[in-house]
Amino acid sequence: MKIAFSTLACPQWTLAEAAEHASAMGYLGLEMRSFLSPMERMASDPMSMEPAEVDSIFDDAGIAPVCLATSVKFDKMVEPPLIGRIFVNEEAGVSDAKRFVDHADRAGVKFVRVYGCDLPAVEPRSWSMRRVTERLKLAAQTCRNTDVRLLLENAGSFPRASDLRTLIETVDSQWLGASYNITAAVQGGECPMEGFKAIADYARIVRIGDIDADGEPVPLGTGEFPLAKFVALLGEMGYKGWIVYEYPKLWKPELSDDARSVLTHAAETLYSWIKGEPAGV
Repeated sequence: MKIAFSTLACPQWTLAEAAEHASAMGYLGLEMRSFLSPMERMASDPMSMEPAEVDSIFDDAGIAPVCLATSVKFDKMVEPPLIGRIFVNEEAGVSDAKRFVDHADRAGVKFVRVYGCDLPAVEPRSWSMRRVTERLKLAAQTCRNTDVRLLLENAGSFPRASDLRTLIETVDSQWLGASYNITAAVQGGECPMEGFKAIADYARIVRIGDIDADGEPVPLGTGEFPLAKFVALLGEMGYKGWIVYEYPKLWKPELSDDARSVLTHAAETLYSWIKGEPAGV
């Protein structure tokens, strides 16, 4: 198993600062939260940089650029249903995914994270599923002739591993894998330890974080989730992919401003769990 963290934890750091800190703290990679709109981008967003510069930053830091974690989703309805297909892009999300894939390929980034996401209640589920799967298939095909793979993350109408697996197998593309978010799984009523077993053969990233009894983010290992047992299960199952730690400072400004302390603690905790030791040993 290899550990990385999401730049959601450090919205004020530049990409070079995030990569340097990650290396110094013992992380092997970095996941970059990324947006198409320049107005939304953090200082570390690689979409504001030339791909060669991104590649150089990671070469200098000696860690891997794991993933562009995007907000791309494929659930937008075509409105009005018939004439909208003529005047509106029926393949919503596909062109956005392609822009990220092209940038990732030139920057040496292996994965681009996308979502399904929310199926509207105003139409039959079969219609929504067909629309999402058709768009996902086209988006996955943009990875052809690259080293990049799309990773579909559980969220919205697909919160559980079984939902994710159904969608991935319906798309049936060699360029599509899974990013399994345990917080989303728990909020969807799933035990992550059972869920991971259902998605393990597709999982390339496991996203972990910790929350308290009120559902608020807390430092890793101090919350409600039995994460040490979960990491032990990953080891028992021979998981060789990435564990990405997510601390959502970007979305919750009230969280600690001391990103270095939070991330150092998370790295030490993760390595103790991977070794099968109690945290802090």
